[in-house]
This record gives sequence, structure tokens and C-alpha cells, in this order.
Amino acid sequence: MKKILIYSLLVAVFVGNSGAGCGGNKADDPQPGSNTKLMVGGLWEVTKFVTHDPGDKITLKPKKGAIGYKFFADGKLESCSFGTCAPLGRWSFLLKNGAVGTGTLTMFIENKDVQSVYGNKLEGSLEINTDNDIIWVIKGNPIGNTDATQMEWTMARTP
Repeated sequence: MKKILIYSLLVAVFVGNSGAGCGGNKADDPQPGSNTKLMVGGLWEVTKFVTHDPGDKITLKPKKGAIGYKFFADGKLESCSFGTCAPLGRWSFLLKNGAVGTGTLTMFIENKDVQSVYGNKLEGSLEINTDNDIIWVIKGNPIGNTDATQMEWTMARTP
């Protein structure tokens, strides 16, 4: 129960502090890549979190609208919670195999509070199930300042 509380708190910090510390564009900022149309458009709501740590696996299903992301064609990334969106950083996507819908999604976190939990970037394998359904798997040893070794985020796009 203690671990569920800790991970719930981490998610709350991630969502609640996603607007602070975002700067302007720079010429060397990461760009989203040539496959932006796969991610851009609508709100990608997180429908399920699965977190693995050395001794446990925790699954959380947030309420509808609790957390989501907007990916913009110019590489900007916003975090949204219950209808309020704020800049989070930048993003990049590299399509590895279009036939099976896999690639690498990277979020470059510019918010200092979120960085203190997850580090300055989250990068993982993205599996595109349909145009509006994806699973993002992030692996680390550990991931940022957590004890998690793997996080899986299932996201669904709403227009």
C-alpha cells in the first residue's frame, strides 16, 4: 500500500508541476522527426500506468482526464490535467518499423520539479496499436530518482 501511495504522489507531482520552468525555442532543440503526424493532433490521455520495481508491479488507472499529453508539430510538448494544459518540454519520435508500428518516443523534460523525479528525459519504445491507441515502455536502472526499472503508459487519443 505504501508503494501505491508513493507512485500516486509521483504522478501527482508530475502532473501538478508540469507548467513551470519551460523556456523558449532554441536552434539546437530536439525536433519531433519526420513522423509527427503519428503523434500530433488531439490529446493523448494516459489510461493506465504499470510500474515495475525490483520487488513489485503496480498498476494504476487514472480517472478520465486526469493526465494527458499534447504533441505539437514544432516539437513542443504539453502536459494536461482535467482540461488545463501547461508546457512540459519538447518531444521527439523516431519510427523504426512502420509496418508493425514501433518506434522510440523521447520526452525532453524542462520542468525542474518533474526533472527531480524522472530526470531530464524519458525515452522508451512506443508501440502503435491503432491511430488512437499506443503503449509507451520506458526502461531504466532505475528511471530517474525512482526505484522503478520499467514504466508502461497506455494512452488513447481524443480529438
